[in-house]
Amino acid sequence: MNRLPAQHPLRKAQWIWPQSYMYLVNHFAQFRRDFELPFVPAKAPFFITADKAYKLWANGRYVCRGPARGYQSHWPYDEVDLAPYLRPGKNILAVEAYNPGIDTFQYLHQTAAGFLCAGEWESFHLVSDGQWKMRRSPAHKRTTARFSMQIDFQEHVDARLDDRTWISDPAPPADWRAEIFPEGGQQFLAGAYGRAPWFDLEERGIPLLRETLEAPQRISAQVSGPNSEGWRDWENVSWPWVREVLALEKWERVGALAGEVQGSSFAFTLEPAGEGQFKAITLAMAKYAVGNLLVEVEGAEGGEVLDFQFEECMNGNRPALHEPGRACMSAMANRLIPKKGRTVHEFFHPLGFTVVTVVGRGLTAALKLRVSVRCVGYPYTMGGAFACSDDALHRIHEACRHTQQICSLDAYVDTPWREQAQWWGDARVQAKNTFFLDGDARLLARGIESIAGQTTPEGLTYGHAPTSAHNCILPDFALTWILTVHDHWYQTGETALLRAMLPRIHTILAYFDKPEVRHPSGLLRHDRRFWYFGDWSTLFKGELPTFLNMWYLVTLRHLAAMGKAAGLKAEAAEWTKRADRHEKVVLAHCFDKGKQMFVGGLDEALAPKAEFSVHEQTLALMLGLCPKAHDVMMRERILPFLRGEKVDGPIPSAFWATYTFEEAAKRGHGERVIEFIRKKWTPMLATGTTWEGYEWSDLKGGGTVSHAWTAHPSFHFVNILAGITQAEPAWKAVRFEPVFAAGIMHASATVPSPRGPIAAKWRREGDHAMTELTLPDGVKAEMKVGAKVQKVSGPGVFHLDAAIGG
Repeated sequence: MNRLPAQHPLRKAQWIWPQSYMYLVNHFAQFRRDFELPFVPAKAPFFITADKAYKLWANGRYVCRGPARGYQSHWPYDEVDLAPYLRPGKNILAVEAYNPGIDTFQYLHQTAAGFLCAGEWESFHLVSDGQWKMRRSPAHKRTTARFSMQIDFQEHVDARLDDRTWISDPAPPADWRAEIFPEGGQQFLAGAYGRAPWFDLEERGIPLLRETLEAPQRISAQVSGPNSEGWRDWENVSWPWVREVLALEKWERVGALAGEVQGSSFAFTLEPAGEGQFKAITLAMAKYAVGNLLVEVEGAEGGEVLDFQFEECMNGNRPALHEPGRACMSAMANRLIPKKGRTVHEFFHPLGFTVVTVVGRGLTAALKLRVSVRCVGYPYTMGGAFACSDDALHRIHEACRHTQQICSLDAYVDTPWREQAQWWGDARVQAKNTFFLDGDARLLARGIESIAGQTTPEGLTYGHAPTSAHNCILPDFALTWILTVHDHWYQTGETALLRAMLPRIHTILAYFDKPEVRHPSGLLRHDRRFWYFGDWSTLFKGELPTFLNMWYLVTLRHLAAMGKAAGLKAEAAEWTKRADRHEKVVLAHCFDKGKQMFVGGLDEALAPKAEFSVHEQTLALMLGLCPKAHDVMMRERILPFLRGEKVDGPIPSAFWATYTFEEAAKRGHGERVIEFIRKKWTPMLATGTTWEGYEWSDLKGGGTVSHAWTAHPSFHFVNILAGITQAEPAWKAVRFEPVFAAGIMHASATVPSPRGPIAAKWRREGDHAMTELTLPDGVKAEMKVGAKVQKVSGPGVFHLDAAIGG
């Protein structure tokens, strides 16, 4: 990333925060600056950041949120044009900022919090400094439960203590104080640019998130019951609620006329349930959303309690619930205490959900509520497309498309619900999804740099980063990280990122050469200081796993090919030498000549484990190892798996199956892959998203219905049914070879390649297929339809019709 230029306006700004470092846990800070502007410039670039996060308003109008996740030593900043929000004369900038005061799965706390901004518009200068009014939010309760073990804290807000009029009130606040302690710590409230821990800044490297206001569409259910003891003082407003309703199971369906969509809000009335009772109404979004609630309450006496419980979907006639302590300690809920009369509040943290249950406690009269959601997401254009005559497959593709969208924020995240972590095994799949759906490689590039930023002394990257999770150091994900550097090059043709990442690549490879990681045979060990993952499967996790050794070999082969293309002759030669040496070791010890398959692994004495997983056979196909045995591997493991038959040995999860799908399709089994996806992914249509695994359950389950690592049918359908497969780096060449699967009468797809859209379509006419391929300039293709083959080069539209049978 580019560091801050010497003359940048932010260098004149001060880092400010309304409280010293001792009291930063769950800290909401408020900032306001009133200023006179003699003119409105045509452009008003405004640079802004906060550690950890901010939301910005100008003259009462919401502008944006940020920054992207990062590291304090080179903290990211944002740029936004304020010109559309400014006016001649009096102007108001208002900022709400947040610091959790702890490490999470997205953030590393450095015992500091800060806000920084600057704007220079012709002769006018504005920076963060002592002229800003600031305070800690008096309305946010400080001691609340975490949303989950991975993310921030629940928001408990008492609107009687802050009505948020400070965001737009023409009169500036008169009674704000920056420090709750009269004297101590004042010297820490402001500091010059470059102060620790923010030694430098960098551009965020990705666009600002798209933000839109959307309304829940209907009331799905309602329930009432007795309040549990101590409900006014709960630090965790989720778990007691779950216990309350699991004891009831009296949910009722509600008619469509119980509420009303009014623009970007949903309006409804929450009636009191009686003394000591709660009343709960579940609102449903049109589809899975990621965002924060905006709530307007009318008719309150002041002091009532409204809890908001966020769940991923419905399960029958109630929201899907998880028993307290399950699903990574998830407790996805917020609380609002309205003031007398009318309350308007916007919560801060974006959460993933399809349904939100509004729970009213202590109500003595009916409350009128309006709820909307400020949805957030990476601003994809989604120029990729797929359609076919099979409605189920079309809907599966739409579910994949939507899941990839909700799992793309300031980073690829595993799920927007309980975790929002940049898991890198997931990210590799998500990047390929993105290449076929949108073509944007920036989120992958930023993620590659982000993962490289947090390492062990041995040189390994973490499984996700930035992160507090020291139990999530996965040697195989460090190899996956190298593979994603290759994937970025293969998509874009650019080698600058490879060159920038060479030092980290070298440290990772050096780790795998350490004596404690290498068996005397040359095989890689399962280093039990770290988490050897492989897959969510029953893969061999003993002393010398074959999967780990083959994944290492896959990485070296990809690395050597990329290095050669980048002109790194010495490095490419070294990586090829390493790969050749390791291949000999793997073949000598891991291949069972009698079974003609690769074993799961070996013990310290090199005794093989007599199991043969789909995974190792898939990797053997990928690497071209023991080609004479490929038919056996397909017949004994891969095809039975795809047919849904019982396989003697570990089978791939819904995540890792993507690699098996690719290898099977290359060998003429694309139709079998399509049928497998149809069977396993069709149940996911119930939620309109793709799940963490093939199956999902609530209560005792911990999985999510929002994992884009299973959204890979988004490109398998394009590869197999539409027939478009990338053949060279930067899409300089493609293969066009559709699979005319039984029962499918037509299919079409568009891939937004770096060189322009590549489009294909076909339809059946009797026992013939009529095909069309559109190529942009600079792309060549080999078209294969039935027995006919044709080589073409773009730009142009090309047709090839051939007999394909009935």
